[in-house]
Amino acid sequence: MLPNIGLLSLVWVTAALFVPGYGLWRALSASRARALLFAPLGSAAVLGALAMVLGLLHVPWHWASVLVGCLVVWVLAAVLTVLVRPRPQAGPATARWHRLTMVYTHPVDEKHRVPWHGLLSALVSAGLGGYLISSRLRDAMPSAESFPQRFDVLFHLNAVRYISETGNASALSLGTMISPEKAFAFYPSLWHSLGALAMTGTSDDVFVTTNAVILVVCSVVWPLALVTLVGTVTGFRPLPLVAAGVGSSALSAFPFALLNYGPLLPNILSLALLPLAVAVTASLTGVTRGLPAGIGLKVIVLLATIGALGVAQPNALATLLVATSLMVLTRSGWRIRRSLEGFTQPSLVRVSSPSRYYRKLALWGTVIVATTSVFALIWSSLQTHYDRPSDTALTTALGQALLLAPNGRDEVPWAFAIGSMLGLIVSIWRRRYLWVALTHVSTLVLYTYAAGAPSVPMRSWLVGPWYEDSARLAALLPLTGVLLTAVFVSSVVDVFFPPHLAAPRIVRWRVPCEVVVSVILCVLMLPATQEEPFRHMDPYLRNAFRIDAASFGITPDEYELLKRLDEEVPEDALIGVNPWTGASLAYSVADRHVTSPHIFTDLSPAESTVRWDLGDPSKSVEACEAVRESGIDYVLDFGSRAMIPDTPDWDDFPAYTDVHDVPGDHYEEVDRQGGSVLYKVVGCD
Repeated sequence: MLPNIGLLSLVWVTAALFVPGYGLWRALSASRARALLFAPLGSAAVLGALAMVLGLLHVPWHWASVLVGCLVVWVLAAVLTVLVRPRPQAGPATARWHRLTMVYTHPVDEKHRVPWHGLLSALVSAGLGGYLISSRLRDAMPSAESFPQRFDVLFHLNAVRYISETGNASALSLGTMISPEKAFAFYPSLWHSLGALAMTGTSDDVFVTTNAVILVVCSVVWPLALVTLVGTVTGFRPLPLVAAGVGSSALSAFPFALLNYGPLLPNILSLALLPLAVAVTASLTGVTRGLPAGIGLKVIVLLATIGALGVAQPNALATLLVATSLMVLTRSGWRIRRSLEGFTQPSLVRVSSPSRYYRKLALWGTVIVATTSVFALIWSSLQTHYDRPSDTALTTALGQALLLAPNGRDEVPWAFAIGSMLGLIVSIWRRRYLWVALTHVSTLVLYTYAAGAPSVPMRSWLVGPWYEDSARLAALLPLTGVLLTAVFVSSVVDVFFPPHLAAPRIVRWRVPCEVVVSVILCVLMLPATQEEPFRHMDPYLRNAFRIDAASFGITPDEYELLKRLDEEVPEDALIGVNPWTGASLAYSVADRHVTSPHIFTDLSPAESTVRWDLGDPSKSVEACEAVRESGIDYVLDFGSRAMIPDTPDWDDFPAYTDVHDVPGDHYEEVDRQGGSVLYKVVGCD
């Protein structure tokens, strides 16, 4: 736990990410263990839907309204469960030893329950990974007011303030913060609504609550989700779960790299939820033990999963689409192979008649064609056109992906790089894990194309859903790499303890042996995964969160001036800012409105005129008319140092940049901290 983050904000964010989802899954008849493990995914779906409904009803986003909304959702879910629940059937034996041994022969038992010792192993493993992640974040964040000094932080911090101020957390309208002329403008709002929700229940500011969301998502949701996916695929057994727990903190590509790159905060949340979504679709498609529910409940679960990722960040939906399509294709391939065996060797299987053979062949062939067609159709609709050129050779990019060290990093997590390669071999050999191998291979191909292929239509079509951005695709490698390593570890365990020998007498020795080996594995893995692989990442993280004269975002002088604005600028005033200099943070820090909450804000014609012409004596009349129309009362000048150096657009705000060099008498100095100055616009009354 981070001592420099508000404890109350941590509690609020944790409760928001677990309580709504736990209630949803319990209302849908999930077991207590399953409801707990999958709670963050359900909470994302509930909060995202509630935000849209409350926004349309003009009900403020507040902890009280959210609590009432959760109760309503739980009741509706319980009613739907009763309506769509299939007729009860006689269940198999559920004796104590049967439940205990079932986890070694199947990932879950017949009723999709997790045994108590499996749940305990999962929580301990996730807790280990969470502790390692939070320790690294504690070293990166010098104080509760620290925040990543990067490009996108302007939007994310201001969006939390916007939701807190307007009471509207709907993803359908968050984009209106930067496009005020639109009635609806979609932007995934879950991350920001979590921070705003914590602000309604605490006295903490936007920085503390945002850092609390960072901590909970990275060190609680992500390791728990990854461990749950591994448990769903390999069984809730100590050794693969411990490997997953350590692996969640051992690869720098996620979540650490995205805290500096961007920072892509909504993307971090969506990828933290992604393992849970993959676990759900694995159960629905039958590549793991199928979910014991009727078609109605399965549809509800699938819609909740898609909705959760959609309101977090739609990039994860593209990844889920790839993984799910490969699951369906793999499952269909198994069925076709079985049909072929039934036709050529009828004595071995039940499918022996030619008519039955052709029916099954036609059915599963149709499934493959339909899946491919639907995938291509949806994929084309997810395309974006950013045309980010690659800067790495194709072979180099492939090597980086195979070693789980993308984007030119020298830190190679050798334990998991080797483990993922061995797991890839095992997954191809053991048919039940083939979809895992194919998902990893697809991730390797997508990253390699994004990082190393030339800008051709094929590359744009393949990686378009991720904005042709290799950093976003690199963040997927830890998921598949750790999952393959866990598959390898699980397979090694099966060599010494074959699943068909999971009798009570064997289990009495198996569980203690796995616990002892797990402890030894931790002792061996921790030094190898927590030191050398982060030799460059640790200073990279600290560099992102620092606030000093050389920081990318704002300097200490600028920050001190921002904190005084609420005393010097009236609440209804509008401040003209150059967003490239970080002056837009006046909104999130001091709760004072600015012309550009983000760099890509759509300015009104009057605001655009002011940013160009204010201070120009030859255009004084036009500028003053625009000042009166736009309502701009102040100018916040942070000089000419841009957050992204050498960007061609930073000087599109000459009236707000280096004002002391601008001739004219429209500026009256109000406050100054070093080279940062707050001016009042005068002479246009």
